[in-house]
Amino acid sequence: MDWRRAKSVLIVSFLLLNIVLGYQLWNDWRERLNTAVNWTSLPPETIQFMRENNIQVEDNAKIPTETPNMREISYTFKQRAEHGDAGREEIVSPPETRIVFGEELLKVLGGIVPELDKYALDQPGSREGAYFVFNRMEGGWPMFDIHLNLFYSDQRIRAYSQDLIEVKPLAGAKDQQVLPAAKALAKVIERNLPAGSVIKEIRLGYHGEIFDELEEQVSTPSWRVLLENGEEVYYVNAISAEVTVEKSDEPANP
Repeated sequence: MDWRRAKSVLIVSFLLLNIVLGYQLWNDWRERLNTAVNWTSLPPETIQFMRENNIQVEDNAKIPTETPNMREISYTFKQRAEHGDAGREEIVSPPETRIVFGEELLKVLGGIVPELDKYALDQPGSREGAYFVFNRMEGGWPMFDIHLNLFYSDQRIRAYSQDLIEVKPLAGAKDQQVLPAAKALAKVIERNLPAGSVIKEIRLGYHGEIFDELEEQVSTPSWRVLLENGEEVYYVNAISAEVTVEKSDEPANP
């Protein structure tokens, strides 16, 4: 037997096997990335950065494609919910029904929770097993800082806490086309996300820091980026592209 030739054949075989396995791993990663619509709209250097830092995307996450014209809005609080149990309004006789949403929820709780029709469910921002988060809607977009929380147990809504606001015209505010989600997300990925992050959602809405000493608050069109671990929330100003990071109220996954 020609051992030299056999050795060369084995070496070449192992190299080919490594190439095939490497291609398969890359193809699996690329397929995972492409399960969400338009993830390939990210710049190539961002996708490469994600690969090198093991930054992944949940299977059902999508990059929104809309770039509407939006403007800053202002509002005042009519009621601001307190944190924790102190801000809960107990429902004396919880409805004898399973947890429902949409029109059914309005029928069940519309006479109990003020302005319920102005809020929409924020499932990714909710805390499983504790409460559902609803965001105040304005012009069809969620205000990420204005909440209605519905606390539940045993498939029944037991209590709620709620921010109530009055939206007012903001002097000098003009409609502007928002930054595309892909550009906003690319900036967050390359400058802010730690290695190993898993992106849960990116969504357009309104966000602005709330100042206790001011009566009138301002909220700006912003992209919200949520991670699977629930530890931090990233906001990208959809006009200026400035990124802010906040701690989430949702506890990290065990």
